[in-house]
Amino acid sequence: MVSFGEVYVVVLTAMALVALAAALPVLVRIVVDGRERWREGVPDAREQRSGDADPSDPVPSGGWRCGHCGTVNERGFRYCRECVETL
Repeated sequence: MVSFGEVYVVVLTAMALVALAAALPVLVRIVVDGRERWREGVPDAREQRSGDADPSDPVPSGGWRCGHCGTVNERGFRYCRECVETL
């Protein structure tokens, strides 16, 4: 007979594998983007931030608005910080 604990472990493992499968494409894009930045010598996004942006401006100077979700992203980012789609 199968105990409740064994079923729980199997279900939890299956859920973890599904979550990993869903996250894998995003993680691969992040790694590829990081390698491209490293090869090109592109400075880190934290180094590109400027304190001169007007807080009332909906899109900070040099920023990008995500076409998928509409989130305003700072310059230097290639992926949206909310939905992780390519900008």
